[in-house]
Amino acid sequence: MMQNWFKYTFVCSICDALIEITNKTNVYRPHICCGIEANWLSVVNATIPTNQTTKEETMETTTPQVMTLDWVDNDVVTTKTYTESDIRHMVWQNKNLTAKQNEWYTKESKLRTFIHDVFENSDDQESLTEIAEMFDIPLTKEVEVTVWVRVDATVEVELTGGDGFDAVEEFISQNLTVDSYGSEMSVNNFEVERVEEGAY
Repeated sequence: MMQNWFKYTFVCSICDALIEITNKTNVYRPHICCGIEANWLSVVNATIPTNQTTKEETMETTTPQVMTLDWVDNDVVTTKTYTESDIRHMVWQNKNLTAKQNEWYTKESKLRTFIHDVFENSDDQESLTEIAEMFDIPLTKEVEVTVWVRVDATVEVELTGGDGFDAVEEFISQNLTVDSYGSEMSVNNFEVERVEEGAY
């Protein structure tokens, strides 16, 4: 009579060990690793059919499924072979890394907000500055300003007069622009209030 076997796969969140346990019962039992319960990944039927063989017969062997990939590093091609277990472990590592990165970005954002909120009124700005330098947090803030600028320009117009000076004002309003070269400043809005003929 053929007995059923089941393979349980776990992974430890402390040491990243991939653990595979095969037993005869299809009942989940927690596995302890590094003092905590390991994460349960999967369970599959691992029963191997028994074959009645004689001495003259050749035992059948099962070749595990593998994946071969070529990696290019510094123009050097390296070929590596991965088993199904390797792929499963790499997928888990990638998910775990993404989760840790998101957790890091959340904490960094909270730290950045905290330093910006308390810096100006803090009695220990030196320590806050050192912490900001450790985490590459710029100690800057944004302020809104209004700038009055006088622009002297030369506009080419028709000798016949065309639509008069109103056409010159409209042309300037549509073609004059204000921008910033520095990344520390952005121009949110501008408008031409008036245009006067003649240079000062």
